[in-house]
Amino acid sequence: MGISKTQGIVLKYTNLGEADKILTILTRSKGKVKAVAKGCRKPKSNLLASSEIFAFSEFVLYKGSSMYHISQADTKETFYNLRNDLLKLSYAVFFVEMADAVSEEELTNERLFLLLAKALYYLAEGEIPIGLINLAYQLKLMDISGYRPSIQRCVHCGKTEVQGYKFDIVLGGIICDECEKFGKNIIRVSPGSLEAIKSLLNSEISRLNTLKIDNTIFNEIDKLTKRFVEAHLDKHFKSLDFLNEIKNSNV
Repeated sequence: MGISKTQGIVLKYTNLGEADKILTILTRSKGKVKAVAKGCRKPKSNLLASSEIFAFSEFVLYKGSSMYHISQADTKETFYNLRNDLLKLSYAVFFVEMADAVSEEELTNERLFLLLAKALYYLAEGEIPIGLINLAYQLKLMDISGYRPSIQRCVHCGKTEVQGYKFDIVLGGIICDECEKFGKNIIRVSPGSLEAIKSLLNSEISRLNTLKIDNTIFNEIDKLTKRFVEAHLDKHFKSLDFLNEIKNSNV
């Protein structure tokens, strides 16, 4: 019976029986795992706080015949502030849903783990605009997943002197006039948006407050990012639908 200790963030859970849960946890050292938390739904359980969505804990796991079991958990952060704000909560659900979509069972991805942890932390703290955290998180997640946008050279031929500023959603980057005929889903993009995307990709989430992006460029990047994520992850996020409803209702 292998026993291991690792930091982890709960992405989702399924109730099991009257008092247990099966947790899906993105861990720092073991990738995504499923683990049974016995008795965690009991009011006095030591695993109660660590078995909630978003909970960041130090888990002690042992491998059973079909999945892991949690023998101990030390809760480090519950991101309680996320639950006091419906908009923040909706973004947090979207973030963990994206992390779940791109992570694989027991395949270590420390960069993804740290990205999610930082995004949830700064989202809860409220010191950085939510929109910037959202754009940076999505672009960085795509980069980690192998889909970094090509914004300095033609995605088809590799030429660096590109005129016209067109972005191919499917190929994943800017495309020159000569290669436009090979394009799959092309949209126009401003030079300012390309510079802003570069800054979002290269800036630590903790430093996003230093970025100044005007509304026109922000909206352009937001639309491009949504289409880019949908095209490459080939997944419709239910949490995004709810998030859009919240934003449109001005709650």
